[in-house]
Amino acid sequence: MTRLSLASAVLLISALQLIVVDAESFEFKHHNYESMTLLMRRLAAKCPLIFRLSSIGKSVRGRELWVMRVTDHPDITEPGEPRFKYVGNMHGNEVVGRELLLNLLQHLCAEYGSNNTVTRLVDSVDIRILPSMNPDGYEMASPSACGEESGRPNGHYVDLNRNFPDQFLPKEKQPKAEPETKAMMAWIAKEPFVLSANLHGGSVVASYPFDDSAVHHMQGIYSGAPDNDMFKLLAHVYADKHRTMWRGNVCRGDHFPGGITNGAHWYELSGGMEDYNYLHSNCFEITVELSCCKFPPQSQLRTEWLNNRESLLTYMQAVHRGAKGFIRDRVTGHGIRNAVVSVKRINHDVTTAEFGDYWRLLPPGKYLLTAHAKGYDAQTKEVIVPDCADGVTVDFSLRPLAPATATTVATPPAEH
Repeated sequence: MTRLSLASAVLLISALQLIVVDAESFEFKHHNYESMTLLMRRLAAKCPLIFRLSSIGKSVRGRELWVMRVTDHPDITEPGEPRFKYVGNMHGNEVVGRELLLNLLQHLCAEYGSNNTVTRLVDSVDIRILPSMNPDGYEMASPSACGEESGRPNGHYVDLNRNFPDQFLPKEKQPKAEPETKAMMAWIAKEPFVLSANLHGGSVVASYPFDDSAVHHMQGIYSGAPDNDMFKLLAHVYADKHRTMWRGNVCRGDHFPGGITNGAHWYELSGGMEDYNYLHSNCFEITVELSCCKFPPQSQLRTEWLNNRESLLTYMQAVHRGAKGFIRDRVTGHGIRNAVVSVKRINHDVTTAEFGDYWRLLPPGKYLLTAHAKGYDAQTKEVIVPDCADGVTVDFSLRPLAPATATTVATPPAEH
């Protein structure tokens, strides 16, 4: 064989390998509510060792809000295992996230046990995937309509990403929660999620909190959260692994350096879900805009999967970043539930979960972490968070406070 023909053969083999890797065994198509439900049921039956299908509630028109739990022990809660969620299709006409999450489920099911990245991910994270938060809106949307707004709201014609309690709105202006919003709020309160992403469409960018500001200016006002540096890192985790998002100018009119933006700086909105997650739970959530066309033709879905596959997987791995560990009773050794972890100079605390386990997302650096709980002495440790996806383990052992000592107060003798 000549050197030229040998080189050609190597190139051909490499190309064939790429085709095999990229061509995934699943079909790329749009799924309405019935076909989405059928697919999720089939996947739960196909991968029973790692999948559990359930519903967190119903839409206005009675459709289930299906969630797939993906982890190596889906019937139990494992101590020290962080919880992660992806939410898609909050706006019914923004469908790429819905299809990507169905693709992701098929990918996890097919690759678990043979793909090291997928296997480590499923074994170390309690993953929850909700492909459609707004199934009613999807059914009202116009297929292949890139910018049309039909199907954006829910069955009551309410925009769900303006429907959560907002930190900057007075009580009388707070929105009345829709059934889908109530279901999400209850889910967020019940599950100690650590990290999340809300998948949208209409641009290609990773947006981070806050979405609103005290001045309520339409755009151009940067409204950073106390954990602004961590949110920027998380947005970059997604954008940097995306095939095109990092460019920042994929769609007409877009100008997002590095493919990320602060939500309020881009444009303000009140009642958004990513702000609600951060302010009312331990969960850090970003919003990912996936495509210029909100409801692209079916032929584009394979490209969208290839654009986002590595981002979706890498972003889930970021749940391990920062500091994590257990807060225990020094005497009994038992975990302390609802203990608080504070970080000096960052005005945002997290609380421990069922087994006294905690996860505090932090960018690389040196920090002072304090663990405190009612009835215990506080404990502070200096922590160096490395620049790696695995983070650092920091456990705390709190000493119970001594029982209150009765104090006897001498009283003067009574006068007769």
